[in-house]
Amino acid sequence: MSLHLRRRGSLKHWYARGTVRVGRTVVEVREFCAGTDSRHDAEAIAAAEEARVRAEVLDGAAGRPKRVSIAEALLAYLKRPGGLAPYDASRLRALSDAVGERPIAEARQAWSQLLSTIGRGWKPATAARVRALYVAGLRAGCASLALPPPPAIPSVRQRTEERVASLTDSEREALLAAYSPSIAPPVILLAYAGLRTQECLQLQWSAVDFRGGTLTLDRTKSGRVRVVPMHERVRLMLSGMWHAAGKPARGPVFLNAQGRPFPDTRGDGGNPIWRAHMVACRRAGVRGFRVHDWRHDFAARFLAEGGDTRSLMQIMGWTSPVMVQRYVTYRSEHLAAIIAKVA
Repeated sequence: MSLHLRRRGSLKHWYARGTVRVGRTVVEVREFCAGTDSRHDAEAIAAAEEARVRAEVLDGAAGRPKRVSIAEALLAYLKRPGGLAPYDASRLRALSDAVGERPIAEARQAWSQLLSTIGRGWKPATAARVRALYVAGLRAGCASLALPPPPAIPSVRQRTEERVASLTDSEREALLAAYSPSIAPPVILLAYAGLRTQECLQLQWSAVDFRGGTLTLDRTKSGRVRVVPMHERVRLMLSGMWHAAGKPARGPVFLNAQGRPFPDTRGDGGNPIWRAHMVACRRAGVRGFRVHDWRHDFAARFLAEGGDTRSLMQIMGWTSPVMVQRYVTYRSEHLAAIIAKVA
């Protein structure tokens, strides 16, 4: 063995140091503590370090991605200056938990594994967003660890046709009436405030300002606090719930059928009310309308009723007008009604 051992310190731990020669290359290994007072264990640890140094010399820079894990790269990205938005950080940790033990050299195969496991229920748009986060994490992590760029990750095929995700007035009222009593109240906020599902389900009474007529969302996808005005239908519903609950100053606004707070599933892709939503859709005879489509429906109605794009972006928490184009698509019935209003 090229590394030499010596015992020192009050704990009598073994320390190793020396040089490792590979052909004409000589690598100096600075002294490190083996963390044990057993010479046998210390010899094994020193031998493993020597083997690692030899492998790194033989493989060169291209061999390091075979030894550095995906989790190490993603962790380096999470620790970057400024950090990530809470939603992205949670999503990245979920990806690390799923495939983090695999080496960076297998990042492409790991992506296929993700799509076949936790990503089985992802829509193409969701898969594309997760891929972008995964690629960004790998690239930034490799750069910070002085590694070569990661393998190319195949893109997700998107549907070319635009999906219409809005309801007629009769469909909307029929669907709202079809929800179970524990699900109907939060859905009112989805339909008349344009909130994301978890922004709604995790709403606290401390965030409801009846005097100002606003809802303050301090945990959003972008990480920025957002203040949303209350629609009259939302205000009346929340006011009734507040009085019935004894005018609480804090605590969750909405509880599930068992009287417990809804689970916060941000980051793992789950939606606590999707099953109840599907049941309500069957009852109302509405097809192809997802829980998240309430957000699309709200955006389309807001603009159809004369709202401007800038105000919509502020309410929805968007920073780019591209999101308006992505979310707002009118059905033929809506277009006919808008044309009929033209003087």
